[in-house]
Amino acid sequence: MNMRFIRGAAAAIAVSAGLLVAGCGGGGSSSTTKTAADVVPAMQKAVKDAHSVHMVGSVSSGSQKIAINLSFSGQSDLSGTIGVNGAHFTVLSLAGKTYIKLDAAFLRFAKAPASACKVICGKYVALPASSASQITGQLSMRGISQQMFDKIPASVKSSKVKFVPATFQGQPVLRGHGDGYTLDVKRTNPPYPVAILGPNQQSIVFSNWNSVTMPSPPPANEIVSLSSLG
Repeated sequence: MNMRFIRGAAAAIAVSAGLLVAGCGGGGSSSTTKTAADVVPAMQKAVKDAHSVHMVGSVSSGSQKIAINLSFSGQSDLSGTIGVNGAHFTVLSLAGKTYIKLDAAFLRFAKAPASACKVICGKYVALPASSASQITGQLSMRGISQQMFDKIPASVKSSKVKFVPATFQGQPVLRGHGDGYTLDVKRTNPPYPVAILGPNQQSIVFSNWNSVTMPSPPPANEIVSLSSLG
């Protein structure tokens, strides 16, 4: 089966997320505000030092509408779902072994033979390392740090950008905004990012920093090989 759709989805997530953060800036003024020069480096360090997080949201990349609901732990473990234009697949990567679970809708999106569903729908497909790296190479704790937060432009980190006190879903945050984008950072230490919001209902929300519990590997009777797809 052609795995280009996985590579495209992972790359689109990373690029779109990076664009979301790159747009954040601006803000108001208040005696209780902080400058981005204070907030952003501390946030970047908190993300770099973290070992797990849950991330949920939606972004756009060209004609693709991408939905993500993923947990990350350690260097490469991840679990959750990725949706592209309404078709979803489940991904699970644990201890160097990566699996995906596809349904009929995603197989149609991937232009796979209809007969493939009889073999793999509801099963975990074990991916070889070459295919797995197309997912785990982009989607990891390191990837989040590098793609989403390390590359924030210097102009956004300048002392002219202000982060003002606000709340997001009841959480106290410091909020920077501008050009249609908003970045919320926890007001308490460590100053983890809480949410990135952008135009066209784009959003990424972070939770469970350093407290994610990963699922167990799938049982052997629920695993099929990639060769089963033909």
